[in-house]
This record gives sequence, structure tokens and C-alpha cells, in this order.
Amino acid sequence: MRKSLILISTLALSLGVAGAQTAAPATSPVPVTLTDVPAGHWAKDAVDRIVECGLIQGFPDGTFRGNENLTRYQAALIFYRLLQTGALSTCDMSQDDMTVIANGMQEVSTELASIAGRVTDLEQLNAEQQARIDALEAKINEMGNAAAGADTAALTARIDALEAAVQNIPAGPAGPAGPAGPAGPAGPAGPAGTTTTVTPAPAPTATPAPSTTVVIGEPTTDLSMASAKTLYAGISGGANFVDKTSNCVNKAQKGNADINLCVTAGAMIGSTNVIGPVGARVSAQYQPGYNAIHADVNATYNIGSGNLTPYVGAGLGLSSSKARVGTANATDTYVNALVGVDYRVTDSIAAFVEGNGRYYLSNKGYGTGLSDVRTTPGNDATAAANTKGFSGAVKAGLKFYF
Repeated sequence: MRKSLILISTLALSLGVAGAQTAAPATSPVPVTLTDVPAGHWAKDAVDRIVECGLIQGFPDGTFRGNENLTRYQAALIFYRLLQTGALSTCDMSQDDMTVIANGMQEVSTELASIAGRVTDLEQLNAEQQARIDALEAKINEMGNAAAGADTAALTARIDALEAAVQNIPAGPAGPAGPAGPAGPAGPAGPAGTTTTVTPAPAPTATPAPSTTVVIGEPTTDLSMASAKTLYAGISGGANFVDKTSNCVNKAQKGNADINLCVTAGAMIGSTNVIGPVGARVSAQYQPGYNAIHADVNATYNIGSGNLTPYVGAGLGLSSSKARVGTANATDTYVNALVGVDYRVTDSIAAFVEGNGRYYLSNKGYGTGLSDVRTTPGNDATAAANTKGFSGAVKAGLKFYF
């Protein structure tokens, strides 16, 4: 700030000197075009004016560089041009204008000098305050270091005194000695020894880690116990046993001798563990003969565990098949009992064989496989429909556990 005030004061005095010069400068300013002050710039008129007066001619590359700071050398060059040429007199100013400018600058020069003196006093006061602050900080640091050193020394002395006291604690009095025990009899002398060579024990051999490679032919593990899969879906093929009066007649058997079996194909879904070892399943079978469908719901129970798992079950079912009277299908209900065995091929696939015993509570359709009592004289359709009896079935297939 002080440097700025000094430059302003010097400029004021220079203007006064320039105003006193009435003679025109020896040479006129060389016209200058500044490339970095475009038309429309907010300071273009002012820049053009001082360039016209010859106070600033720009840099050698033709730029003004208005965003850079003014150095002391550049200010000295401006003042030199002003003092040597009286450049303001070349800027179309009358002698009266020059006189007014010089008088005004002379009036404020006294105030500027006073301000410069006040700034000098402030700078001196600031320097004195900074010196006092530096001395105070040094004193505080000195006091802190001394206090820390004294505390450390005192603490070290106390620790040394404690260690010396612990080491100098006197030992307690020795207790009374116990009575000496009687000496035992000397044993017989042993036979003379022979010189033997001590053979070092062989170094222990590392036990090889168990192999995890499965080789064909090794004993298989218990897949049913190793797997926690209990849900399954299955497919099957089989046959229903029927009476000679209800022989299946379909395209596959047409033209052949009557047989007491009806082929079936089926599917099932269930779980082996619904409540503890008790499971449940739903199964259905399609019998092409008499267009029959058999569906039942059963509770199952696994007997034992392992790769080979027997099971039993019981439930209720329905059979829908060609009616004995009329052309529509008839529905018959039955009580089902089953027994079978699963063989786990993998933890996800099992093969099974199963037998079913069905006790039909009615005999309306041919799908029951029961006898048609109407072939006996004196029996009618009502008697046939109310006939109850047993029928059997077998099936085998695959179950897929997941």
C-alpha cells in the first residue's frame, strides 16, 4: 500500500512538471495498435487514450496485457516518458486544462504525503507488535520445555527409587528343616551289561491326506443319508390286474387274446418328510383301456434308511372310466394301500418298484377291474354298481429328488 501511495505522489508531482512544460515534445508518439484490446472492451477508450498520449506503447509483440500487474520498472518508464516529453500536452488538451489538472494534483499531494506518513507509522507499530508476539511465543516455548523436562526428571527419579526399594526387600526367615528319612536297603548287584549299539528311531512319516478322487469300483457312500433332499417328482409305467369280465380292449391289444392286465403310465409328486419320517404324495395313472384315470393321495412311511429304502403307505383314490351302463364315464372311489422300495442311484435320482392294493367301494365303471355281476342271471346294473371288491396294480419308474 505504501508503494502505491508513493507512486501516486510521484505521478502528481510529475503532472505538475508536465503541466509546466509548454513546448511540444521533440517527437510525436508512434501510432500503436494493441491486438489484445478488442472493440467493445470496457477499457478500450482509456487504453487508446493513454496510447495516443504516448505514455504506454505496449509490449514488443503488440499486446497490452491488461490483466498483468504493473511492475516498478514499467511505472518508472511511464513516468520517464511523462517527464521527458510532457506527453499530456500532446493529447489535445488546452493549456487551461493542463493548469487545472496540475493544480488539482498539487492540492491532493499534501494529503497523499500525510497518508503515506500514517501508513509508515502503522507499519512501524505492526512491526513492534510482531516483535513482542515473537518474544512472547519464545518465552512460552521455553517455559513449556523447562516444565516438561522437570516433570520427566522427577518421574524418572521416582521410578528408580521404587526399583531400588523392591530389590532391597530383605528375604524372610527360613523355616525349620524337616526330619531326614531312613535309608532304604541296598539292592542286589545287576548282571554285567553288554555293549549295545543304539539305533536311531526312524523319522515319522507323514500320513497322506485322504484322497477325494472317486474311483469306479470303490464302496459307495450312503447317498440317502448324505443328501438332505426330500421333495421329489416321479414317472412310472405299470399294469392293473382286472377280472376276465373287464378285460382291457385298446388298439394295442385289438385282435389279440384277452389278458387280465391293463397297461398304465403315471406321474407323482411328494415329500419323504412332512412330519418326521411320515411323508405324503399325490399320484395319477392313465389307463388307455376303457379310457380310465386313477388318482390317489397317500401318506407314506420310510422303513429304515440307506441306498435301498423300503416304504409303505395308505390313502384314498378315485377311478374315472367308461361306465358299465350308458356311454358316459363313471367315477368309483377306493381305499389304497401300497408297499415299495427306492434305490438311490445318485443323491438326486432313485429307481423304485411298487405294488398297490385297492379296495373299491363301488363298481360303476370298467376301470375298477372288478367282475361284472350282470353276467350272472338275476343281477342287474344296480347290483353291479354296488358291488365292492379288491383290485391290484404294479408299477416301476424313477423319482427325481430336489
